[in-house]
Amino acid sequence: MFTPNQSFISKIITYQMFTNISHLWQNLVNKNNREEIIYLNESDLVSQENIHNFLSFQLFISPKLQCLLLLEKQIDEQYYQITITFDHYEILDFLDLIQYKLIISNEQLLTINSILFQHKKEDLDHQNFIFAILQILTKPLTLQDGCLKEYYQSQSIEIILKNKIEQERILHQVTQQIQQDVDLLIIIKMTIEQVQTLLEIDRLLIYQIKVPIQQEFSEETQFIDTVTYEAKANQIIPSLLNFQEESCFKNIQNCEEKYLNGFHLAIEDVNNSNLNSCLKEVMEKLGVKAKIAIPIIVKNELWGLLIAHQCFNVRKWKSNEVNFLKNISEYLAVAIYQYNSCQKLEQQKKLLEQQIETKAKQLQDALIVAQIANQSKTEFLGSISHELRTPLTCVIGLSGTLLHWSKDTMKNNLSNEQQIRYLKIIQDSGRKLLNLINNILDFADIEAGKSLLYIEQISLENVSKMIYLSSLEIARNKGISIKLNNLVTPDLDNFFADGERLYQILLNLVDNAIKFTPSGGEVIITISRNKNQAIFQIEDTGIGINKEQISLLFTKFQQLENYRTRTHSGTGLGLALTKHLVELHGGLIEVQSIVGKGSIFTVFLPNSETKNNLKPLTNQKEIVDFKINKTIVIICDDDEIGTFLCELLTAADYQVIWLVDIHEAINRIKLINPIIVILEQNQKISLEISKNLKSEANNNLHLIVIQEAINGNQWENLSTSGIDEFLLKPLQPSLLLKKIGEIINH
Repeated sequence: MFTPNQSFISKIITYQMFTNISHLWQNLVNKNNREEIIYLNESDLVSQENIHNFLSFQLFISPKLQCLLLLEKQIDEQYYQITITFDHYEILDFLDLIQYKLIISNEQLLTINSILFQHKKEDLDHQNFIFAILQILTKPLTLQDGCLKEYYQSQSIEIILKNKIEQERILHQVTQQIQQDVDLLIIIKMTIEQVQTLLEIDRLLIYQIKVPIQQEFSEETQFIDTVTYEAKANQIIPSLLNFQEESCFKNIQNCEEKYLNGFHLAIEDVNNSNLNSCLKEVMEKLGVKAKIAIPIIVKNELWGLLIAHQCFNVRKWKSNEVNFLKNISEYLAVAIYQYNSCQKLEQQKKLLEQQIETKAKQLQDALIVAQIANQSKTEFLGSISHELRTPLTCVIGLSGTLLHWSKDTMKNNLSNEQQIRYLKIIQDSGRKLLNLINNILDFADIEAGKSLLYIEQISLENVSKMIYLSSLEIARNKGISIKLNNLVTPDLDNFFADGERLYQILLNLVDNAIKFTPSGGEVIITISRNKNQAIFQIEDTGIGINKEQISLLFTKFQQLENYRTRTHSGTGLGLALTKHLVELHGGLIEVQSIVGKGSIFTVFLPNSETKNNLKPLTNQKEIVDFKINKTIVIICDDDEIGTFLCELLTAADYQVIWLVDIHEAINRIKLINPIIVILEQNQKISLEISKNLKSEANNNLHLIVIQEAINGNQWENLSTSGIDEFLLKPLQPSLLLKKIGEIINH
């Protein structure tokens, strides 16, 4: 790098002065013989890009005079910084710097070196030339620029230039840090420290607006205005980090709006300013004599203030200082915006990664489920083939035997007893096949949502006796004792349910109990009843079920034994079908089991009696005037479930009102007059609000509660408190619409 050490002069001059000096170099060229001199400028370079430390140059070399004019910097349109030297060593250094870019011959280069290394003799031309330069440079400098004029009153031009270069360096540094994604804390800290030092400010700080603060004993986030960054001239000046002052700013009308519109506050003397009394008092407490506040605006919002404090004396803020602080605030705003964008992008990235991880887990789970389903299907096909072939083999074999011997009555070796036994086996096998096919068809209908219940009044005593008698012969053939305990009083014997489906439920459970109970064991059927539900309990002393396998009991096509090695027949549909039929009634089924001691299956069925069973016929006029109430209120604070219920019920042509607040629902229940209220709350709240809702509403209000899980005792408590129906999560649309349809139609 070329740095003149013995330069004749290095100075800031006006454009006119620079023009006059350039003409002097041209006059030297014109006055001398071209063959005796060498004149070079920037046009003699291969390329003018990346010229070291100067914008242009003029070099004049003759045996009597060597001089170099450098234009180092153009401050603005009016002012230039130049360097002039006559020292032949400095000229040689300069030539070494640009030699690789010069377009001159070797002969010219040798001539230059020869002249510069010779002993110089000053002559009249040399003296006259220096005198002409002095005449130009000693003329008074007429300052046109307000910024330079303001500085020139108290500072030298060199100091002004140095400060301006330092300002540009700081701004350039911030730009580079932003481009390199340097941490925001580092950018702000380094910048305010350098600006404080350069402008000789006692204290430079950033007052940030709406800083999020996490409460210590709460999940809520509070927003405060506080000092987050600070740079001080010395340790004597008190620190204002984390300082907060909200009362004064709140009393200033349109304070934030003013700053957003480009306002900045500059006070040379706080004591003699027009600040409001509150702010003036704060400034006095903080020992501030003069201050300036520049807004930092990010995305059209006031992010904070860049504030400069002069603590020991008043200060007249110069326009170039204000402009520089404004530039700093704009650059910081860009850094803050980029940092916020990166943070938001990082959050979105993490969220996306979580979603991808969740989806991957779901896909993995789905794959496992598919594999299990495929395995279950294989096992089901193995089971169903066995269950079909065994009775079919009996039917075909025994019927063929009977046909064979019936053709020749003379040689018939079958006694009547044998023929009757064969026919009975054929009949039993046919019934097994019919039962198997019915189970498959029933299960398919239920899964497709096509199965309907035909609710009628039945006798619990009659149903229990039918189950007992149907199972008695099978149990005796296996050497199993079967008992019936009917605990239902005569006044509660009548029950509303689908009699055929109830018989199917209980028969499946009793058959299952007999199947897995060894000879000498016992099966007990117990039936009890309260006002709102009937309870059916099938207890056996069989082989029992492992605790880990209980959750698989009601899975379709699932058997706890391998179909190739199992010792008990079955397709794995019986219990799955039973559970679906129980839930179709709005009931529950529970299992308790101990391996080696037996199992207890308990079914809770609600009484399906509705008012239309007792409703008298209406005449035609009443039918015309009657309007069906299809208003449903949802009380739910879960957005996902609430949205699902609203969309499903609205699509089904119901009038849906979604309320989140429980107390609001109770107060408005008379005004809304719904036919159904769906509660998605915990059990305790459901019990409490069900009583209040029932007391406030009309008598025909039906309450449905949504729960994660529910057992018999919980349902008994809920039904006693006024809950009419319940739904289990995850919600099944077909079952939900069916229950609501039954209530609306009745």
